[in-house]
Amino acid sequence: MNEFHNESNQGLVLEPWDALEDYFLCLTECELNDQKCVTSCLLTHLNISDGSGNSFGVKLK
Repeated sequence: MNEFHNESNQGLVLEPWDALEDYFLCLTECELNDQKCVTSCLLTHLNISDGSGNSFGVKLK
C-alpha cells in the first residue's frame, strides 16, 4: 500500500516541474526584448503577472 501512495504523490510533485519546463520552452521562442511574449509565457504556464496588467497570480517586482 505504501508503494501505491508514493506513486500517487509523485504525480503531484511533477506537475509544478512540468509547468516550469513548459515556461522555459515558451521563453526560448521569445525574442530577447519581447516583454509581451515573456508576459504571455508567465501567464500561460505559471499564472504569474509581471505587474503590467490584472491577474490573479503573483506580481513580480
